[in-house]
Amino acid sequence: MALHAEATLATRLVTYDKNTCQQCQAWLLAPDWSEYLNERCVRHTWSCEACGYEFETTVFFSTAGAVAA
Repeated sequence: MALHAEATLATRLVTYDKNTCQQCQAWLLAPDWSEYLNERCVRHTWSCEACGYEFETTVFFSTAGAVAA
């Protein structure tokens, strides 16, 4: 089994900047709650320890076999 550290690092760098509070821009480690809605949709609930702001995000995944452009 081969370890692909470069790919893992690149993935972390892409998502790192997206986990910030929408009010104070503090970095958020993980959502407080994640809810599986269906095979293509997951909802996350976030709260910021720095300012107390709470919000939700929704992630939509492409269908199986679909190729993103």
